[in-house]
Amino acid sequence: MFIYFNGKFRKENKASISSNDRGLLLGDGVFETILYKDNKLIFYDLHIIRLKKTLKKIFINIKLNKILFKKDIVKLIRKNKLQKNKVVVRVTITRGISSRGIDINNKSVPTIIIKTSKLIENHKLKSVKLGVSKIRRNETSITSTFKSVNYLDNIIAKKISMNEGYDDVIFLNFKNNVCCCSTSNIFYLLNGKFYTPPLSDGVLNGIIREKLLAKKKVAVKSITLNNLVKCKEIFITNSILGIRHVNKVLDKKIGNTNNKTMKMKQSLIEMGM
Repeated sequence: MFIYFNGKFRKENKASISSNDRGLLLGDGVFETILYKDNKLIFYDLHIIRLKKTLKKIFINIKLNKILFKKDIVKLIRKNKLQKNKVVVRVTITRGISSRGIDINNKSVPTIIIKTSKLIENHKLKSVKLGVSKIRRNETSITSTFKSVNYLDNIIAKKISMNEGYDDVIFLNFKNNVCCCSTSNIFYLLNGKFYTPPLSDGVLNGIIREKLLAKKKVAVKSITLNNLVKCKEIFITNSILGIRHVNKVLDKKIGNTNNKTMKMKQSLIEMGM
């Protein structure tokens, strides 16, 4: 397989990152995962807008031409002969090579890596059971609101939850409000309308979340765990798997149907997902 590595297409086993790269040493970088299907990069513009905003926020100086960058991604998909498949595109950008310490060197040249993977589809994605993490989401941390390459909280919390028999995990913040899952936004039905927690609760603004809010399919409201488990329907979303229905939170069964969730899923398909 080929990867895109700092402006060149290379065999994956022929590319190597420096031992002084800050992404490796300090988790100093960000990433995006984009779905490719039917010869399209799904919601590409929104992904690039979010990526550019994040890079600016964390002082990584790089100019991304979204048209040329898109061409490079599509070229990589074709070089790997994946254009007839559903593909997960992973874009990783780190601050690059720097001397020891945490101070930012504004002259550092960022490292850019793009990888493509064939999406192994499960056409019968089952409803998910969610545990609740003891690890708290820090609503004041900038790493709660963007896709940092340091995902250790998410990795460990999900692993613990899966060891306990769940499929994924819910994070609460220090105000005891529900935030999100390990790689997904969460939505809940309340008085006939779907809501999702606000960004101020320590939530990453997922691309599907942004689309549903823009289309006024959902609204924003904080919720505690005690109130969440009383909701009739809950679903989670991410840019690769779309919408997944939640049938259980801890030992609490969530409702008896997922009718409104299925309608939301159809709406998302109509948006191009």
